Formats: sequence, structure tokens, C-alpha cells
Amino acid sequence: MGLSTSDVEGLVETLESGKHPKVVFTDAAGQISGKVGKVVRLNRPAEGDFVVVAFGNDELPFTAEEVRVPERGELNRKPARKKTEAKPAEVPAPAGAPLLNESPAPASARRDNSRKSSARTVKETTSMNDEQPSVPKQNDGPEPAAAPAAAQAAPKKRAAKAKQAPELTVTLSWKDNEWSVSASKGTKVIAKPVPVKPSTAVSMVQSLDSPAVAAVVEDIVEQQRQEVADQAERLREELAAAEARLAELAQ
Repeated sequence: MGLSTSDVEGLVETLESGKHPKVVFTDAAGQISGKVGKVVRLNRPAEGDFVVVAFGNDELPFTAEEVRVPERGELNRKPARKKTEAKPAEVPAPAGAPLLNESPAPASARRDNSRKSSARTVKETTSMNDEQPSVPKQNDGPEPAAAPAAAQAAPKKRAAKAKQAPELTVTLSWKDNEWSVSASKGTKVIAKPVPVKPSTAVSMVQSLDSPAVAAVVEDIVEQQRQEVADQAERLREELAAAEARLAELAQ
């Protein structure tokens, strides 16, 4: 059973919607019976081989008897394996001109033979391409010589002797009954004389590893302390005399 008039109308509507409906090849299609293809277009008029079906990489025309619309769910079922039947041995045809009563092969058989011939030609061409020997790649020329060794690095310049920083000098001075500290770096004065307490002066020299210097500073500080103590004693005596005189005047 092939395509009915309603089947053809349904195929036309599906093609107009932009889809390609699937059809199943009937026994009239020959060896591809039971295979599935997609309808590409329907030629006009709808006569003869007007149904163009894409099968594999080819687009082939078929009649309405050679294709049919698949039943619902048919494409989802796995096809049953057909049992191969033993075919009778073919009797070779006698040599000579063909008999007059022999009829030409049907159109479906001619299409099958054409498909087999095309497949055989493609296979032979592929085999010939595979058997061609590969041509060895020729060298463009001798490999470039290795780059010469890098020149040895120039000897490093002799490091210049580091310039020594100028000496830092800290001076503790005793002048006009006052202790002061100043600092200089080389010939440059970086700190002018700053007054310090006698106790600070003693602490500074005691931290040095020079008993002679410490003794001199301690003597000066002790002498200064004694002078101030004597002055304080005289002032206390004068204050006592002044208070006594004040008391007499108050009576």
C-alpha cells in the first residue's frame, strides 16, 4: 500500500509548515523496502516519480506506490529481523543476443543498480587514494649552524672604595657656671650648645670608660654644689637677722 490522496495532501501541509515528513519505503521500492527517508518536496503534477525523498546523501524520486506514511508508533519500534530464505541458484543466460520476449528491468531495479554502481565507484576511488605511496618530505636545506657562544661578560669594574662618613663629635662643656652639650659632624655643627643639668653631665661621663674624665667632672660639680651651699647658708643667716629685727620693731 502506497500513498493515498489524503496522505499526499498531508505531506503537502507538512512541507508548507517547513518540516520534512518521514516516509517508509514499500516492497515496490526494491532492496530499500522498510527503510525510512525524509520527503524533500513533491513535484507537480503528482504523477509518476513525483515524491522526492532524501535517502542517505542522495535525493531520489519515487512513485506513490513505492512510499507510504508510517503508522503511529511504527518508527519507535525496533524492526523485526527477517529470516533469510534460500534463493534458487540463478541459471546463467545463454550467450548471444537477448530473446525478444525479455522485458526491460523495472524502474526500481534500475535505480537500485545505479545506487550500487555509485557506491562501488566511491569505494574504489577511496581505496586508490589510500594506496597511493606517501612522498617523503624533502629537507629544505641543511640545518642552520648553532649560534656562536655568547661573548664572555666584561670584567666587573673594580668597586670604588666606599667613602667614609665624617666623624661625629659630642662635646660636654663647662662655661660660666653652666654645663652644655654640642655636636658636630666633621666641620659642620649639627647641634649648638644646649644647657644640661649637673647630674646629667655626671651621668654622661660615668657611662664612659674614662675614670679621669669622670673625676674632673665630678670635682667641678662638687665644687659648684659647695659654693651654692655656702651661699644658701649666708642667706639663711641674713634671713634670721632680718626676722629678729622685724620682731623688735613690732613690739
